[in-house]
Amino acid sequence: MPKYYYYLTIFFTFILFTNPAEAWWNHFLFNRPALEGVPELVSAPKVKVESLEEFLLKEKDGLVQLMNQMENEAKQTYSKKAPLPESLYFKGGDTKSIRNNFLRALRVNTGTPIGYFLQNLPGKPLPGKKSDPKTVSIYGEKDLKQDYEFYDIKKGDLVSPIEVLATASDEPDFGLDLNLFLDNGEQFGKDYAFGIQSFGDSKIYYSTQVPFHIGYYHESKIIFAAAEFLTRTYPRYRVYQFTTLARYAFKTGHKYWGYRFLGWGMHYVGDLTQPYHARVLPNFGTASMLWINLKAILGDETAKNEAIDRISNRHQTIEKYHFSTLRDAYIAKKLDHPFILSVMKTEKDTSYGNFNDSYIVDVLTKESYGVSDRFDTLIDESNLLNGFSEGKLLQQINQKSLNELDATIAEHMQNVGSHLRNYVRAGLK
Repeated sequence: MPKYYYYLTIFFTFILFTNPAEAWWNHFLFNRPALEGVPELVSAPKVKVESLEEFLLKEKDGLVQLMNQMENEAKQTYSKKAPLPESLYFKGGDTKSIRNNFLRALRVNTGTPIGYFLQNLPGKPLPGKKSDPKTVSIYGEKDLKQDYEFYDIKKGDLVSPIEVLATASDEPDFGLDLNLFLDNGEQFGKDYAFGIQSFGDSKIYYSTQVPFHIGYYHESKIIFAAAEFLTRTYPRYRVYQFTTLARYAFKTGHKYWGYRFLGWGMHYVGDLTQPYHARVLPNFGTASMLWINLKAILGDETAKNEAIDRISNRHQTIEKYHFSTLRDAYIAKKLDHPFILSVMKTEKDTSYGNFNDSYIVDVLTKESYGVSDRFDTLIDESNLLNGFSEGKLLQQINQKSLNELDATIAEHMQNVGSHLRNYVRAGLK
């Protein structure tokens, strides 16, 4: 291996070891208004809540055929580096075993609660009993951090499709993709054949989901040659799985699960609209990466450590800033906030074309990659890292540059809204 490949591999290992797992924090806050731009969804009649087991038992014969075909097709495109072992192919089951068999066939964390709940917008009265966090997320409040508000629904209830879909769009952050690799300490991770975790910290639970929520498709050939593990990511695989299941559920009359599966797939689409989930190091070229790591090899790790801190801090800060701005706008009933209005605009929807097999790479992440430098620059110029803390702006903020950053976020969120709606339209067909 040439030395510059070796240096890049080490550099990326350090960068991605520290990369946060989250993209946008609490998708519901922007997905909910975005979905209001899909008339067929808004006008859809309420659907009856049914348990996962009820759906699986009624449709197990068809699901056996569907899911086997799905995985055989996925081997060609989405999971060729980690095809589903034949022993995990879905074979149905009885009341006690079918749920576990289904989750293992999907290769998700079998301990995920998959409870029955809907999310509530901040500032609105809670429509029902507040949900126990442990019925929502595998690690309960440790994951939710009091930044979500859920209320219980139960089997037989009639619920709004748009609420089911928007709520489900956060669920993949609540446990589905945790500890799925060989080195994550779980038996199912050893069974699933994803191998050693490609990047992210395999010993920190929330970081074990990173390869399922990030998609690097537009780095240079040198970078991909040096760091092949960058290609071992699985968001497109997840979108394919859950979209396929959603369409089948709709086709067989299980509309609640159709919307819920579609929401699961929508989560990954939303994640990839986050610039730091589509670009490894905004504002860093290949030459600068080589130079930074060469200095580290020679004993001066200052620049490398600064780059790691830079990317990690910006990633986390922009998602928390976006979240807290949306949360505060809802609480203050400022529904005309640009972050809300922008994601509702539908003018660009048709300009992107129909959501299809190549959309994520050729359209969505290409756009996220392209805007990443501007996001990164304005975070720096606005002094957001020092001027924003605990959901509040401090005197250190550069308001002029922050206004530019806000305008950039709002412009990008219009694009985000279009991508989410285009995905949902494709899933509803």
